[in-house]
Amino acid sequence: MADSKKVMILIRTAPYGMASAGEGFRAIIGLAGMGVETHAVLADDGVLVAKKRQNPEALGMHKLEDAYSQLGDFGAKLYVHEPSLTERGLLKDDCISVEFITNDELRELISKVDHVITFN
Repeated sequence: MADSKKVMILIRTAPYGMASAGEGFRAIIGLAGMGVETHAVLADDGVLVAKKRQNPEALGMHKLEDAYSQLGDFGAKLYVHEPSLTERGLLKDDCISVEFITNDELRELISKVDHVITFN
């Protein structure tokens, strides 16, 4: 049997105002649900997806923090790009339970996966 494919989904947009973060979530659970080794990385404004205590109800939207915090249940790994978090004035404690990743670790992850799918 051939080795399983490894995919990284890169979410680079804020959680609300565009469909990218929601569509990225659906791609993540779809791939992970099919047994594909899936790594989700929140970078740039995408780190805002991981921010605790979001209040999108005023926009008529659901909390993406709740959805993304369940990715482990589907077998996907969730990472937050630490430099992007710092650039936005956020701390690790501001985030849901995730693994933090540096620039070097992100480069290493990209080199180890077969495909990178970006949601901008």
